Amino acid sequence: MILLLDGSLGAPEGNTSRLLERLAAHLRPAIEVRYHALRSSRPSERSLAEAKGFVFATGTYWDSWGSPLQRFLEESTELEGGSVWLGKPAATLVTMHSVGGKEVLSRLQGVLVTLGLAVPPMSGLAYSLANHLAIKAEADADFWRVEDLEVVAHNLLRALGLREGWKSWPVECDFVKNWLD
Repeated sequence: MILLLDGSLGAPEGNTSRLLERLAAHLRPAIEVRYHALRSSRPSERSLAEAKGFVFATGTYWDSWGSPLQRFLEESTELEGGSVWLGKPAATLVTMHSVGGKEVLSRLQGVLVTLGLAVPPMSGLAYSLANHLAIKAEADADFWRVEDLEVVAHNLLRALGLREGWKSWPVECDFVKNWLD
């Protein structure tokens, strides 16, 4: 079972929850998925212990993750390095309006590793309103896309031994091109 932990303030109806639903659609054929809105309550230690893997998701609020996720991390500090977390794979999803999500994603992954979780390759994604609008306008740029959730799901399942080989999303290779007129 993979436990989806929604640490956003808009849970369970917000954009982060919607992104989690799309990720869950890629996970469900291979494994049971359970959703938990941290805004409402903390999951039981039993639920955490039963999970084989995790997805931590949050919106971006003033350059940080949501207060429900912060509270959960603070209350879960006693589990650091224990069997609830140690070596279990964790993916991360961050939503934002325009900026700050990548930094939140990187910091959150660092906290998860410190707790004892394993972060598989290409298992973190920051998705913004700015990305969403640019993609709809068919902008040709290197953005995370909703379609990249398939890669996140595959690599999380790979870390659990339920898929073969790692996957990568498309990466723009021309980083020296001029884009400013």
